[in-house]
Amino acid sequence: MMRLLGSLVVSLSVVIFSFSQDVIVTASVDSQSVSIGDWIRYSVNVKYPSSVPIGFPSFKDTIGSFEIVQQDSLLKTELNGEIELKKNFVIAKYDAGNFYIQPFEVQYKDATGKIHSSLSNPIPVEIRGIEVDTSLSIKDVKPQLTVPISAEEIALYAGIVFALAGIGYGIYYYIQQKKKKAGLIAEIKPTIPPHVLALIQLEELEVKRLWQSGEIKAFYSEATEIVRRYFELRYSFIALEMTTGEVMDQLEKFKLEKNIFASINQFLSDADLVKFAKYQPIASENEQVLGQARSIVEQTKPIETEKAKQEMQAEAIAS
Repeated sequence: MMRLLGSLVVSLSVVIFSFSQDVIVTASVDSQSVSIGDWIRYSVNVKYPSSVPIGFPSFKDTIGSFEIVQQDSLLKTELNGEIELKKNFVIAKYDAGNFYIQPFEVQYKDATGKIHSSLSNPIPVEIRGIEVDTSLSIKDVKPQLTVPISAEEIALYAGIVFALAGIGYGIYYYIQQKKKKAGLIAEIKPTIPPHVLALIQLEELEVKRLWQSGEIKAFYSEATEIVRRYFELRYSFIALEMTTGEVMDQLEKFKLEKNIFASINQFLSDADLVKFAKYQPIASENEQVLGQARSIVEQTKPIETEKAKQEMQAEAIAS
């Protein structure tokens, strides 16, 4: 009886071990010794039967203690009932020392619906600091060299300054006299509402096709600059000089609706990741940027009364 029970336990163990081997996760890097800030190409490969449901994890900013600089789309191939998933990352580390890239974990379900995990191998990586040659002696900084100016050069520069001043005064006097003779009064042009100006600038940005030409950082910088300048004119605070967190603190004072507030925060935060090379967006994300910016402007613009619309139309006709 004991011998039969032992045989059953061994058989069950073999079945469970065999099933766990159905999902195989491997990871690799192109180099295990780099300098601080150097890019490391990190690749993950997952093989499993098509009948096994798995969950592939997603990452945005970091993998363990490593910063994600860029990540490719997930590649999937299927052959003879076996599926293979591949994903490539570019990661970096900004501290010197010896580190491990954590095991890549993939979860899956067995035939009973129970969830299991399959892990890749941890990868040791050496991050080298900047080497300083201590054998060299420390030298003083050389003082800035000065060239003496001759009396002739001083006279020449003084003559140029006086000449420019005379020309400037002559132009100013001519303009003032012309205004007096014509009796003209400076025309006060109606100002463009901040939301109209922002929408015009977003149209101009779309025509430039920056991200389509590979200028992704410039595209995100201009889009957020237009929205920040709109906030300055709309709410009267220096949004262009503030961090995203400071901008959100200011906007919180205006009691915006929660969904609008959240969309602004998401828009500015995502753009920061791109501008500081912490995230490489895909084409579909780039296509949504201008739509998000227009939506923010439209949802926060002042509500125009019928009287205000009529006055604006009258000013436009008069001009």
